[in-house]
Amino acid sequence: MATGNRCPFPVGCVRLHFLRWDPNDMSRSGRQGDHRRADRSLIARIDQAFVDLPEIRPGADAYLHRLAERGWPDGGPPQESLRQVVVDVAAELYRDQASPPVELLEFSDGAFDVLFDAAHQLTILMHGLSQSTLPNSRDRNYHRGFPGRAGFDKGHAMSHAQGGREGGPNYFLQAPRVNRRLSPLGALWRDIESYLAANPGLFCFVRLAYPREPSTDVPAEVEYGVMAERQFRTVIFPNR
Repeated sequence: MATGNRCPFPVGCVRLHFLRWDPNDMSRSGRQGDHRRADRSLIARIDQAFVDLPEIRPGADAYLHRLAERGWPDGGPPQESLRQVVVDVAAELYRDQASPPVELLEFSDGAFDVLFDAAHQLTILMHGLSQSTLPNSRDRNYHRGFPGRAGFDKGHAMSHAQGGREGGPNYFLQAPRVNRRLSPLGALWRDIESYLAANPGLFCFVRLAYPREPSTDVPAEVEYGVMAERQFRTVIFPNR
């Protein structure tokens, strides 16, 4: 049985401007039913976190550099240009650290698009537009029954509240202190999810970065990217 982020079904398919965080800035739970539109700025929340939390760092420069090469040095690029740049950069970063062979596929899981290495059975990237979900529509029995691993949560790259599906490539082995509100890191992760759940139609992505050695299906880092308030940010979280 696949674990974490491994895909359990055949997959033959194919600056913006850079404040102190007010704990009232964002809704706190990130759970189904807590989808109030955030009154405060997600971008300001992220930028202040870069000051306050030494374990995270921004990762947007790689994407902005590629966008500049394509003629978009400032402002919000067309969505398709940003999407393709995110896929290209994620693929290059993965190839740089992965042991051959690498067989990258792109497909949809029915909610978000996936970049997947079929050779190593690893999800590299989940991306797409945040979506609204119906209340009480999460399949909790499936989630409880999906294989897990001691010391890790069955993390969602894209949370159910923002339109993500249960299982398949959307699952990965995630450190509990990042997946839950057990620390400032988890509070930031959940605030991003809550904002996306409350604001459908925003481009977002999660990139899973694996260590060069040893070979493992546990990401060393997880990058969360979002285009919000006409600005682009990414946050690289540790996964330990």
